[in-house]
Amino acid sequence: MPRPTRPLALAAVLCAGSALIALPAPLHAAPEKATAAASKKAPAKEAAKETLQRPPSPPVPPSILFAPLLTDLPKPGTAPSLVGPTLAGAPAGAADDPTTDPVYAAFQRGLWLEAFALAIPRAEAGDIAAMTMLGTLLETGLGAKIDQGKAAEWYRLAADRGDREAAAALAQMYVEGRGVARDLGRATELMRAAAAKDQPVALTNLALMHLRGDLPARDGEAPAALLARAATQGNVEAQYTLASLLADDKNPARDPAAAARWMREAAMAGFEAAEVEFGLMLANGKGVTKNIDDAFIWLRRSALRGNPIGRNRLARMYAVGLGVDPDPVEAWKWHSLAKRQGLPDLWLETRLSGLSDADRKRAEEMADVIAGMAPPPPPPSDANADAAPPPSTDDPSAPRP
Repeated sequence: MPRPTRPLALAAVLCAGSALIALPAPLHAAPEKATAAASKKAPAKEAAKETLQRPPSPPVPPSILFAPLLTDLPKPGTAPSLVGPTLAGAPAGAADDPTTDPVYAAFQRGLWLEAFALAIPRAEAGDIAAMTMLGTLLETGLGAKIDQGKAAEWYRLAADRGDREAAAALAQMYVEGRGVARDLGRATELMRAAAAKDQPVALTNLALMHLRGDLPARDGEAPAALLARAATQGNVEAQYTLASLLADDKNPARDPAAAARWMREAAMAGFEAAEVEFGLMLANGKGVTKNIDDAFIWLRRSALRGNPIGRNRLARMYAVGLGVDPDPVEAWKWHSLAKRQGLPDLWLETRLSGLSDADRKRAEEMADVIAGMAPPPPPPSDANADAAPPPSTDDPSAPRP
């Protein structure tokens, strides 16, 4: 019987929060030393006149509007704890395949009670996959009341018989102390057993434990190699973590091109943090050909999904016209949304300080709609909607030209 796939949904992978993009330089550069010296000798009146006649600052170039959004390697004791696994979506057509095991088919159709009822006699008869299925249903409360202790028992029976999915799930329970006493040593043993069979969640977690400093270095457990094995199986957490590792300036084996490839894979899979960082890689030309237009698309996508960093960076693009025509109202709208989520930006406040009260109010109203605080405005009415239609040219009574 096929095993239910159980990828790990990490609350945070390598980064607890992404670093902010460096703010642009001050709007006015410091005067040359010679000019400063001359100003000291000139009368105060002449110095003031010179200041008034100073030409305006050039536009802010993209190179200082954006900076790489790379993630530092975690320090021991500061990385977030690993979290429990969640269920994956059903493979296309699996539930309708007549050759699919009936327990698995019921599980994929969402018939949890039926899956639970079918799995019990199979598990009691020694079916390893059914044991893992019961562990899944009891752990998640699908088709049965949540019982972490019984879930751990079924996982243990299946793991002892060599099931990699059960071993990976039980390892997480030992990490968190759910249904069992917390035991990182036992969790590591189970992760290694599952990783030896290329279970992607176990590979990812084992790599993270090495990066966190929880485990000493060991032959065959290089974090990048473990992550690559999981990433090639489509595990998005591994793809994002591997990309962050390969992009880090502190990594002697950094590979910006490979980092961009894996970040794109994770972004294409809908991993929110990867959408932001891949957009910034495109904006900076880090590991990929610089493409401001594509960067705008990715950052707008993340902004629409509610990511505060994506909203802040999109606001900056609207503010200066990168990948889009300058639009201070749109810039303030996205800035307002990011600010409400705890991401202020003094540079944007200064850049948009000339916005009229009416435009600022309009931007705030648009932000309220996106934030769900106000209903969307009604569609514009057509002034000609109630007007009589023009006479048909086929009507003999219609006036002729």
